[in-house]
Amino acid sequence: MAPRITNKEDKTVDIREAIAPCGLSCEKCLAKHGGTIQKAAADLMHGLRGFEKHWKRFSGMNPAFAGYPAFSEIASFLAKGICGGCRSGQCLLGDCRVQRCVSEKAIGFCYECEDFPCRDHNLPERVEQVWRTANARMADVGPEQYREENLNKPRY
Repeated sequence: MAPRITNKEDKTVDIREAIAPCGLSCEKCLAKHGGTIQKAAADLMHGLRGFEKHWKRFSGMNPAFAGYPAFSEIASFLAKGICGGCRSGQCLLGDCRVQRCVSEKAIGFCYECEDFPCRDHNLPERVEQVWRTANARMADVGPEQYREENLNKPRY
């Protein structure tokens, strides 16, 4: 069974749902269904129900509202949460080989593999840097502490 942790709202979180094997934060990803961005966007769109009838009038009071249709399109997309998370097989990086590898080796994170860091990851350069750094840190302090250290840091 995967390690479970308790967050500040006293909700139990599966560490493997919160952090991808590469070390990226799934829970803070803009595409993650049930993630912080998806929940916030859904709440925002719920609060703005019906505003599409009024944005033009509001743009007369403040020109920022002239951009409401584009804003609404993006917020509606974010509110959907199109990804189930890396471990669901829906990695947004396309040809990332990390999830397949950890699944085949029956491990949770790359640092648990004797071959880490390997060359068979197919990660973009920036994500490779995160992968190396994150997994090295998780090896030192564990995934739970790594997540705690990064909760208030930006994902992007």
